[in-house]
Amino acid sequence: MPEYDIIITKIQKSNKDVILRRTQRIEEAISFEGGTIEYRKKHLISSLPNAKEVYFLKPGKETLRAKPNLFDMAPHVGANGESETSNWQFEKIWEYLIKISIINQITFKKVLVLLYRNCFLLDHIDIGEGKIRYSPSKNLSDYIDKINFALKDGFKDKFKTDEIGLWEYLHFVDLLGWNEDVKYHIKNSKPDFETVDKKTGRINTILSVICAPLMISNFIQDIILKTKNHEVIDVKLITSTIQKFTISRGICVLSNKELLKDLNPYLEI
Repeated sequence: MPEYDIIITKIQKSNKDVILRRTQRIEEAISFEGGTIEYRKKHLISSLPNAKEVYFLKPGKETLRAKPNLFDMAPHVGANGESETSNWQFEKIWEYLIKISIINQITFKKVLVLLYRNCFLLDHIDIGEGKIRYSPSKNLSDYIDKINFALKDGFKDKFKTDEIGLWEYLHFVDLLGWNEDVKYHIKNSKPDFETVDKKTGRINTILSVICAPLMISNFIQDIILKTKNHEVIDVKLITSTIQKFTISRGICVLSNKELLKDLNPYLEI
């Protein structure tokens, strides 16, 4: 069996099961006790094998806005009281993936499919008491371990840096999507998927994490190929990325058709 069969994934929709899981997570987040901005409450979500912790600090900074997001939290991954993702913005989230695209295009696609699965909660399980956690199967976990091991050498070789581990990255993006649902899908202190587009929040956020680096990577690969062959570079590959952000106010989501093409053979109908 080819290695990629372990990760191959069908194109997804935000169906009733996905909405139910997102609803359960919003309910859990609402139940989290909050502190103050100076003394925030820590809520441990998962512990990783390398002793890193995946956690929220509550409240988040959006509670200070003129129109506050009252249930906002701050996602973190780290150990010994030190967060490795403190103040991470989309720039850093995308940089990590673009570096992977330069290290190896096949690995890049695999990581994006892992994020796609994460987006639709395909590797999440119910651990009881209404708690849904990111917890890939043993086979998939072993697969992620192999990718993680290879990436460590890749980051050092290409960029001379020690980046955050893949497990930490996947868990951080999971928390990011969770918190985005909290931001957009609470009405009168209860989960609400009726008055706002169901893709808003987790789905659009994680798809944007995937799609922007994918489009930028396509541009980079075009430059490399065209330069090598002395051909004209397709500048539209990058201007189309900018256009998507301009018309969608920060959301960059490709169509299913485009995703199927770019993430072939790991994503299928």
